[in-house]
Amino acid sequence: MIELILALSVIVNTFLVWYIVQLLRRFLVFQEDLDEFAIKLEEYEGHVEVVNNLERFYGDATLGALLRHSKEMAEECKQFQSILENEENEEEEEEYATQEEY
Repeated sequence: MIELILALSVIVNTFLVWYIVQLLRRFLVFQEDLDEFAIKLEEYEGHVEVVNNLERFYGDATLGALLRHSKEMAEECKQFQSILENEENEEEEEEYATQEEY
């Protein structure tokens, strides 16, 4: 009976470890995609700023609003990135603390 419970426990724990690894991989891919998106958003913001500063379009209300919106989006993206980095750092600190206990 104990052998059956032990075997079941090993199977369940193996599945859980596999599942956690898959989640971590997805998280890392998501974080990389978010970093790339942030870079592209900053490039876009720079492009709109250059166009807005051209003599032909200088002071255009639509481009000004687009530039402000771009900056807001870039700031929100940076805030989200910092949240992800803080959570990642907290997890690493917890893992380090757990390892120190052993």
